[in-house]
Amino acid sequence: MTTDDVNYILKNQAAIEEQIAYHFRNYQNLLVQAFTRKSFAAENDGYEDNEILEFYGDQLVNTVMTKWLYDSFSYPQEQNQDKVFCSKKTEAELSKIRASHVNRSALAHCIALLGLDKYLLLGNSDEKNEVWRNEKVRCDLFEALIGAVAVDSNWDFKQIENSCKAMWGMLDFKENYIDTLQDVRGDLNIAEPEFQIYSSYYGNKSFKCKITNWNSDIEGEGNSEAAAKMDAARKALDALHRLQIEQIAGKATPYTAVQMLNTLYLKKFISKPELDCSVSPDGEGNQIWRCKCFIKEYEDWDGYEERGIGEAYTKAEAKQSAAYDMICFILGKENDNEEKTWICPYCGAENSVKDSICQICHDDDDIE
Repeated sequence: MTTDDVNYILKNQAAIEEQIAYHFRNYQNLLVQAFTRKSFAAENDGYEDNEILEFYGDQLVNTVMTKWLYDSFSYPQEQNQDKVFCSKKTEAELSKIRASHVNRSALAHCIALLGLDKYLLLGNSDEKNEVWRNEKVRCDLFEALIGAVAVDSNWDFKQIENSCKAMWGMLDFKENYIDTLQDVRGDLNIAEPEFQIYSSYYGNKSFKCKITNWNSDIEGEGNSEAAAKMDAARKALDALHRLQIEQIAGKATPYTAVQMLNTLYLKKFISKPELDCSVSPDGEGNQIWRCKCFIKEYEDWDGYEERGIGEAYTKAEAKQSAAYDMICFILGKENDNEEKTWICPYCGAENSVKDSICQICHDDDDIE
């Protein structure tokens, strides 16, 4: 790392401050110090590492979380003409909530999703060992940033609390949806999304964000601008995945439906399709295969139980029929194969798909 990287931090100061919900007013160098690893300070004169800021932040995040739990779950109650404080959560439940937010993995996850680890100032040894990938290093950065906010704000607890909550807001997300969205929209040749924070309610730090250059109503929400942007990206990604599903599934035919569902599964758009088949004789003594297609994501959709069902003389045909009906259900359309025909494997006669039994074979049986 060189001092060019220090300039990179300063050039992006506004973006960093937006993500941590704090504007440095008194000590600009504190922001640089928060990103400075000990190895960088040892190799470059005039720089102080972030260890003392990390120490302050380590103590503060626990305090902020405890206050947050108090505000969220405690309430006063009259008892013997005096007030006592009760909690909607037990001690064990409060401890569990705190542990889910204040631990190495959680704090590191927030830093990774915000992309703040890319600003770390690293010495040669840290570069060689790629320490920016290390959970502890990311966790230390979270704490150092909170320590820097504390010092610059003259220990304004409200400011410290806002910064913690802004970064903790990223715990609602399992992955960096913004980066994933960029990859997907590139594959689909769709314009790069333009995010705009268009509404905020500073009383409870609720922000809203929309994508302004897409013909859609995608809107994200969060307790920070970064979280609202990430939520909008997640919803946009869902919309693009839906588009990809429609593009792939729309190519399905009654003879390729199983393969198309497997393609969707391999691309991780749906869970693994399950085809449950059984065989039984009909009233005429013919063996009929019946199949039901199950896909977990669509279990709660209206009409799911009545769709994804197929029957035929062979197991393979019954699977294709069930899979095709499920694809039609996913696409929100009627099974257009209902008006098509199938060929009887016994007599070669053409039958309507509405008929599960060959009408010619039946007629012949009736004649005999």
